[in-house]
Amino acid sequence: MSDKNKANPTKVEQLKVENDGLGGLLFDEITDTTSDHISESAYQLLKFHGSYQQDDRDLRKERKQQGLDRDWQFMVRTKTPGGRMTAEQYVLADELASTYGNQTLRITTRQGIQFHGIGKSNLKNLIRALNERWITTYGACGDVARNTMTCPVADLLPGNTFDYQALAQEISDQFLPESTAYYELWLDGEKILADGKHVQVTPKREESFYGPTYLPRKHKMSIGLPHDNCIDIFTHDLSLEAVLDDEGTLQGFNLLAGGGLGSTHGKSETFPRLADRIGFLPPEQAVNVLKTATAVYRDYGDRTNRRHARLKYVLDEKGVPWFQDELAQRLGEPLAPAASIPKYDVHDHLGWQQQADGQWMVGVWVEHGRVKDDEKVRVKAGLRAIVEEIQPEVRLTAHHNVILVNIPTELRPRVEALLTEYDLSTGNGSLSALRRYAMACPAMPTCGLAVAESERYLPHMITELEQRGYGDERIWIRMSGCPNSCSRPPTAEIGIIGRSLNLYSVYVGGSFEGTRLAQLYQDKVRSEDLVDLLAGMFDQWREERTENEAFGDWAARVLVPINV
Repeated sequence: MSDKNKANPTKVEQLKVENDGLGGLLFDEITDTTSDHISESAYQLLKFHGSYQQDDRDLRKERKQQGLDRDWQFMVRTKTPGGRMTAEQYVLADELASTYGNQTLRITTRQGIQFHGIGKSNLKNLIRALNERWITTYGACGDVARNTMTCPVADLLPGNTFDYQALAQEISDQFLPESTAYYELWLDGEKILADGKHVQVTPKREESFYGPTYLPRKHKMSIGLPHDNCIDIFTHDLSLEAVLDDEGTLQGFNLLAGGGLGSTHGKSETFPRLADRIGFLPPEQAVNVLKTATAVYRDYGDRTNRRHARLKYVLDEKGVPWFQDELAQRLGEPLAPAASIPKYDVHDHLGWQQQADGQWMVGVWVEHGRVKDDEKVRVKAGLRAIVEEIQPEVRLTAHHNVILVNIPTELRPRVEALLTEYDLSTGNGSLSALRRYAMACPAMPTCGLAVAESERYLPHMITELEQRGYGDERIWIRMSGCPNSCSRPPTAEIGIIGRSLNLYSVYVGGSFEGTRLAQLYQDKVRSEDLVDLLAGMFDQWREERTENEAFGDWAARVLVPINV
């Protein structure tokens, strides 16, 4: 750790030391039945356990006028490497959302599930129930390695010879915190093993890899495929980029480092950044190289300014050669030069596709990842009905959709009938291209960081654009309620980021394949002016584009030419 970090640590850094192993004051506050919320200090520790403290922001003003405190509630997030869930696990999640939450599930853009509207008194019930079916929330949030992402179905596709899902699970296991505080708090000191046995843990607070202060901030890792960049590989702190031969056989990985999309309005030292290629490694070295590269971040990340604490800033300030040299010293030898990669492509895996084993998978569209039932859609009931009856494995995508896999050929007609019965879309027919590729973060009313609407606003904006005749255009539009950019707008062809209530920054020029950052096109656009702004750009693109020129490529050439 640098002298600067030692001399001027943030309050969160001090908090981690004072409450060793992520326990301390959190134990007392979670079990305090006289309060429906916890202190800010306890909340910082709770994040490591996979939960955020929130409130219903729609009710803040009214409750304040009535002299009432906020309508406190909690979000709980799962850690599901590669987005993989058994049918039993998915049905349980559905049940828990209704029993303890707000009747909805939220599929995240990191292939996890979020439960919203959880009361403090139900936190333990929910987290324990998940663990009893081998779903953890430990490390889904906080200053640790987050959920490990990979293509949700690469292991099932014809021609594939490598189990990326198994590697994602191995990486996740290697980076799980060692402190037993999680099990003591939520599971009465038990761990639940793969065979269903409950074993009592011996209390432990030490972390052999993370140390007492864990990482400077969150740390995101992934395994990606250039012919299918469905996980936005260049946006992660560390990624393994698959290098394939002409037959599609894995030769090894390029290590990518320094990606990340979050920033802070008005803080020039914060910015989105795409990852750099660091070097090539054989598959058997993957976990060790990731752990060593993460240790560099652990030791050199900024612990004096949490806005500036991600790995991307280490690479930006110290440079790629420095990172390569530091990594080589720790590994004992440098990585081989990065291998060349073919042109990138991206798939959302919607619709039917046959697996290598002859069975079938079907990708089901979920608007902005919100699994719910209302007067218009029955996504929650429909998915539940299919999973209960057919028992497919469930895969969650980085585009917050669901893929049902391992469907026997003889059961495909029944699945098709259920999809029709519940009006679930698989990407064709009634679903426009513009809506298919739109993404929004939850934002209001639950997220405490949101400064503007996103999930509740974008569907209406897409509807108006469809009504104006733009629905058939294949364009990534991603909206985020704040510059933390959970829906990844900085790599979108059109990225819309909230600045304040009903006010947005509009970025254009990202590539459809996720290999180029968008640039600011117009700032401080009012929500009621967004459709006119986008329609004007679409009309200009239609008039001026070259043959088959994607909107993002045209925008990078014409609207923000600095991006070329």
